[in-house]
Amino acid sequence: MDEPLPLPPIENWWPYLSVGARHEVRGAPDRDLSRHVRAEIERALGVPVPLRAHLTSDDQRFVEFDINAAD
Repeated sequence: MDEPLPLPPIENWWPYLSVGARHEVRGAPDRDLSRHVRAEIERALGVPVPLRAHLTSDDQRFVEFDINAAD
């Protein structure tokens, strides 16, 4: 099986995701990102996002912290 590809640093694109895209990422943090989420990241950064892009364990901790900080 091919290794999923890493994303640009989450700090650079997470603040620009729509609420729906954030919920999608939070709902399946260990899966490859959907076309919709990748497109939002591409729009935010102006760079292509690999097809099999996924969150790293550090990215998952960032998302978890963001959830807890919002509470």
